Amino acid sequence: MNFEYIDKIRQKSDISIDVSEYHGRISACLCSENLTLEVLLPEEINANDSCLSAETMQLKTVLLSLIAETLEQLNDTEMSFYPLLSPDTEALTDRTLSLSSWCQGFIDGFGLVIAQKNISIDQIEQDIIGEIIEDFSQISKLTSASVMNEDGEELAYMEVIEYVRVGAQLIFEEMKVAKT
Repeated sequence: MNFEYIDKIRQKSDISIDVSEYHGRISACLCSENLTLEVLLPEEINANDSCLSAETMQLKTVLLSLIAETLEQLNDTEMSFYPLLSPDTEALTDRTLSLSSWCQGFIDGFGLVIAQKNISIDQIEQDIIGEIIEDFSQISKLTSASVMNEDGEELAYMEVIEYVRVGAQLIFEEMKVAKT
């Protein structure tokens, strides 16, 4: 699944979700809990199928596939997980905002599952997970003003994405250990 395809279908269905933020949220929820795919759908899509327009049904199908694909990537021993962000063809400012939204979605999703399920994490895992969540929090505060020089900051952007990718994967692995 790619960002542009999902966003195009989202626009046709007239559902107002930020694709990157949504992917961050479902990624965190999948890290934290074994959930049915439907639980992770946005509220306005998780209605009775007969009440949904054809465009919204198409978006629902695409999002269910995205959730399944994300879970498969998180479980992949080759660490194929990658945050769903604006494409590289977009300006660095737009991609930075997309990354910021993804991190905010991850924080929101992770906090929600931890609070709702009253999941306990031992002290070692708290240190590792807490540090990553704090870093994600800092990344979520990035704005368009954060990008000073598009040419010089491309490498830094790629390094931050790699950190986020590996951080999410590490949280998934740590939470898997915590569940056992």
